Amino acid sequence: MRLDQRKEDILGFIVRDYVHTAFPISSNMVVGGLKLEVSPATIRNTMLALDKEGYLYQPYTSAGRAPTEKGYRYFIGHLMSVRQPEAELCARIDKIFENMEQETGFAFDELSRAIAGHLKLFSGVGLLDTEEKFFARGMSEVLRSPEFEERNLAAEFADFAENMESNLLELKKNAKFDYEPTFRVSGFGIASVFFDDDELGRCAVFSAGPKRMNYEKAASVLKYAAKDIKSKNKKHARRGKH
Repeated sequence: MRLDQRKEDILGFIVRDYVHTAFPISSNMVVGGLKLEVSPATIRNTMLALDKEGYLYQPYTSAGRAPTEKGYRYFIGHLMSVRQPEAELCARIDKIFENMEQETGFAFDELSRAIAGHLKLFSGVGLLDTEEKFFARGMSEVLRSPEFEERNLAAEFADFAENMESNLLELKKNAKFDYEPTFRVSGFGIASVFFDDDELGRCAVFSAGPKRMNYEKAASVLKYAAKDIKSKNKKHARRGKH
């Protein structure tokens, strides 16, 4: 069931701003940022309603609001958009796969490094069929997130990342192998894109981080990378037949 337009506008603003700043979002920030044609009191009441419905929460007394897991899931399901990534990153990804004669593992390692550095998330590629090969980079990048200043949470994420193969295999059960991003928000966040490749079999490109990770940006980058792997690998396969 969809929220009304005002609630969606406010929730979308809070999620995006919180992803960017890591600070709870006050009603004054919403008033100044959205410029809705309603009173500040109406915005405060709408935020309170989103609280009561489980989409937002107040991290501590007198703070602004932050998204809950339910809030992130609603944002992912209804409000986010997937766009073309920045041209510089697209060019870097293209270059990695321009010459697929290079060892595939090296290419995937370089791709993992590029995505992790760009998104500041733990990122990589999983080959999900018989060999179940797994390439990942970015633990140091993601652990710089403010959330992981808490040592216990950082340790929990390290354990979570070590089990990323099983996380992907679990997501694989319900995934469509059609480049449409798949997400999980539970404790931490994962964005992944699953696809089939004639040479590589079933594959996933993924990024993981705190619940506050930028799901929109990650989905855009992962979708582009997955399609690039497929198209460049197909060109390489054709060349190999000649």
